[in-house]
Amino acid sequence: MKKSTRVLSFLLCAAMTVSAMTGCGSKTEGTKAADAAKTEQSEAAGAGADTTGEKAPAGEVSRIAILLPGFITDKSWNQGAYEGLKELEAQGYGIAYTEDVQAADMESTFRSYCEEDYDFVIGHGVQYGDACVRVAEDYPEKYFFITGNPPEGEETPGNIAFYDYKEYEGAYVCGVLAAIQSESGVIGYIGGGDNTTQASDKNAFVEGAKAARPDVEVKTVITGTFNDSSKGKETALAMIEQGVDVILQTCDETGLGAFEACEEKGVFCIGYTSDQASLVKDDLCLTSLMVSIPTMITSQIDIIKSGEFGGLENPGLKEGVISIAPYSSKVTEAAAAAADEAREKIISGEIVLTPNYNSN
Repeated sequence: MKKSTRVLSFLLCAAMTVSAMTGCGSKTEGTKAADAAKTEQSEAAGAGADTTGEKAPAGEVSRIAILLPGFITDKSWNQGAYEGLKELEAQGYGIAYTEDVQAADMESTFRSYCEEDYDFVIGHGVQYGDACVRVAEDYPEKYFFITGNPPEGEETPGNIAFYDYKEYEGAYVCGVLAAIQSESGVIGYIGGGDNTTQASDKNAFVEGAKAARPDVEVKTVITGTFNDSSKGKETALAMIEQGVDVILQTCDETGLGAFEACEEKGVFCIGYTSDQASLVKDDLCLTSLMVSIPTMITSQIDIIKSGEFGGLENPGLKEGVISIAPYSSKVTEAAAAAADEAREKIISGEIVLTPNYNSN
């Protein structure tokens, strides 16, 4: 499968209707039919492939597991991955997931799924890259996927695919929207973790805001957690006290607390991963920075079968993997026009963004 065909597959998958968000307390699910239908892996898949960009041989998978940094009820990053996993279960694959996998448990969780004969294991976040590289070398017959960029300066086995999607392009557009929408001239960004994706989102949001309105003041906070709604609310309230009147959050369950603060104070907010307009009353959620996470996950199966699995993908607004949700009725004409213009210029290539991973 050539590169252009792979991009087309992403677009086709992106057109799929995302299933309604539902909570679930179970941590492991599977299907007997999938186990019975398991196809033998290609022998020595990935053997000898030790650099980023090399491809693993074509193969088949029947059991898929995912490591999540948070909980599937966050209505955001983790829930989107869970929905992608459920789409695959509906197609007959056996599935499993583990929530809230932190640094100390990353490598052991990867290894556990490999030993349990899961043939496709996903680390849902850039923070899983280092642990995945260590494990993948020991299981060349397995396939691994990281929703983030490869570890810097490391050679990576060919049986890992990295999806360094350009989330920062959407953050830039949100910065433009927030800057023009703001009446106070002070806007805010609340992130979750200290990683390259969050850093590039934060910096792109600031860059977009400053490009649209040079005198705007942008306050940013990386909370250090994706799973603490109380901290999100506390952070947002502190920002609001400092005059912030539009907040972008990219911090999952922590972001739900930021939404609570915005709703209580009548302050505008911008959602993350899915269209989160329904989570905030009075149309205060101006839009959402959307990431087609189910697309990321489900599209990898065909790529594995094609023999083109491995290396790095960099889709963004142009490919439809990153998008901006419909605007609320509260978005001004000027803000909408400015954001739309920025989005179109990124898609056309008139604006070319370089990710800034500086966490300061």
